[in-house]
Amino acid sequence: MPSTIRFKLLVTALFLALLNTGCASLHSQPAPVTASAQAANTRRYQPQIQISGKISIQYQQAGKPQSLPGSFEWEQDAQGIRINLLSQLGQVMARINQNELGATLELNDKSTRSASDLDQLLQDTLGWSLPVAGLRDWLQGFVAIDGKQAIAVKAEEQTLNIQGWKLRYVSWHEQPSFPKRIDLQRYTEQAGDVSIRIVVNEWK
Repeated sequence: MPSTIRFKLLVTALFLALLNTGCASLHSQPAPVTASAQAANTRRYQPQIQISGKISIQYQQAGKPQSLPGSFEWEQDAQGIRINLLSQLGQVMARINQNELGATLELNDKSTRSASDLDQLLQDTLGWSLPVAGLRDWLQGFVAIDGKQAIAVKAEEQTLNIQGWKLRYVSWHEQPSFPKRIDLQRYTEQAGDVSIRIVVNEWK
């Protein structure tokens, strides 16, 4: 498999991994009451949203640091999730769809992969899985702790440990209240130290 295709599959798989559901444990120091903490009391989970922003992935390949900056478009509703991953120049690198019929991944070379769900698609694409909590909750400032119903995060000072990932809410949009920047970190045998930064620019 050419290295460029393998590179795209790796990056797409890392992003797909963030969609899988899992458990979370919360470790935090006492924090002052902030605008985001107050807003969490009234924040409601939205089943239908459209989000766009920037994503930057840092990882290792053959022992050397690699970087992939780009952007994303996320649409979520009762029928499923649709995601576009774009390069810095705005070129669509991958389209991801999930609904009740299964999951599909279309790369910009027009090749398409499909599976019964995102977990299986990730396994088939890369050959390994990274089960972590879903961005469907994270992007709205919610986390599911110990498999229970997702609850609103109250303060950006909190650090979340989610199946090996460290999740930090760095900053928030205040009106309405939703995450502005999310940082993720973990170590993997396949990609070394992986760091992902998500900046949400628009929420509908």
